[in-house]
Order: sequence, then C-alpha cells, then structure tokens
Amino acid sequence: MTKEELEYIQAVCRDWLQHPGAPTNKTIISAAGPLSRPVEVERHGILTFDNLRITSAVDAETGVCYTKLLEQPDGVSEFFDTPIEKIAPDQGPLNVSEPPMRASQKQYQDAMRRLEEERSIVNATAIDPNSWWIEKADGDSDEQPKYQLYTDGKLLGYSLLERARSNGQRIGRFHPSENYFDYAHLFAALPQAENDCFEANAREAYGIADAEADEERKRFNELSAEADALKIYLEDEAGLRIKTLELRLEDLSRLYDDEKERWLRVAIEPT
Repeated sequence: MTKEELEYIQAVCRDWLQHPGAPTNKTIISAAGPLSRPVEVERHGILTFDNLRITSAVDAETGVCYTKLLEQPDGVSEFFDTPIEKIAPDQGPLNVSEPPMRASQKQYQDAMRRLEEERSIVNATAIDPNSWWIEKADGDSDEQPKYQLYTDGKLLGYSLLERARSNGQRIGRFHPSENYFDYAHLFAALPQAENDCFEANAREAYGIADAEADEERKRFNELSAEADALKIYLEDEAGLRIKTLELRLEDLSRLYDDEKERWLRVAIEPT
C-alpha cells in the first residue's frame, strides 16, 4: 500500500465516521484517485469505563485499523490515524490470498484491538498524574478498608474502591471469591450487552435503521433483570451493610484476557 492510497482511505474513513449515513456498520470505498481497487471497511465502537467513546474504521479483510475517532464526555473529538509504518508494506487493502478468519480468531482479534485502542489513549493524550483513574501504588493496600460484595449471604469478593471521582462515586478493582464464579457469566455478558444496546439507540437517534436493535435491547433488559434479582449488597470489614445509590460490577476479564479487568463501581449514600 502506498502512502497516497493510505491517506485517501483515511480521509474517506474520517468523513464516514463523522457522518455515518449507512444503515449498517460497513461501507465500501470505491476505487478512485490513487486507490486502484475497492476497500471494504467496518466500523467498531466501544465505550470505556471513563465514558470515552472510541470508534474505529477497520479493514474488513485484513483487520488493519485505518483511523480512530475519540469522543470525550465533554464533546471534544479527535482523530488518530494509523501511520503507514504500522501497516505491512506488502499488505494491500484486500489480500485475497489469505484464508478467511474463523469466528473465534476474529473475536480474539477484536478484543485485542479494543484493548490496544484504550491503551493508546494513555500514549496519545497528556495525562494528569493526579487523575482519579490512574493506578495507585498498592504497597499500603493492606491498610486500606476492604468493601465486601455479597448476594444472599454469600461473599462474592471484595474491592478497595481505590479510585475516587469528584461526583462521589468510587471505583476499584474487584477481587473475586470462589462463590463469584457461579455468576461470572452474567457480569461478563452485561457490559457488552449494555454497549450493544447503547449503540443501537445511538444509531436509531441518527435515523439509521437497525434490524437487531430490538433483540439487543431485549437481551440487555433480560441480563439486567437477572443481575437485579441477585440483590447484591456491600458490607464493610466490620460486617455492617453500606447503603448505596449505585452498585455495579463489570467483568471485562474475558474481553481483555486479563484477570485484573474486573471493576466495582459504587456511589455510597450520604449519611
């Protein structure tokens, strides 16, 4: 792929990501200008735990990410184009000699791509070291209070809730107990189902037809009802129940293939 071809593809992708007019998450860039053959591109989106939306334009055949659109909660948006050095020089937009990926391979590749996208934010953005989401040293973690999560008297695990936000919400890594894994499938499925539901609502808000929207909303509602039925609650180390305005467990360990990617979000009711 030449530099001119890549720049042409990226320009079309940037316009497509900002003005998604098609009813699907795919588009075909026709051969024109420096581009000698058509390129099929897919749109992938993810909402990170700090409400940063990342939308990528990805080659449907090779998996190459051409550009990413980062949309912050305050409305600020910015594109990050993939430099040509990160694209194999002998890898064209469409490589017909390669066999199609199996579904499991594509699922793994998508998960790794999303992880890389989130990590790239750290390298591409100026970061305040005092930000609430920066991982703190855990040398004194034994001195921090442990917040224990229960359902029906069974301990699911605990969190230090080590990250505090200005709105009073606390977030921390969740450390599961053996009981937790009876319910792990539910808390692993919920974040993706919520994201799919959010994406469907967003597409409909822009007038984009989505045949799977109702099914995605139904699945999210069913999983949410299952989670509500568990009636999870929080206790301190003294065994006293803590009143909460929000109590949410997100298991992203399978998505990122990292056992540390389990998070507990809590808004404690003011006393």
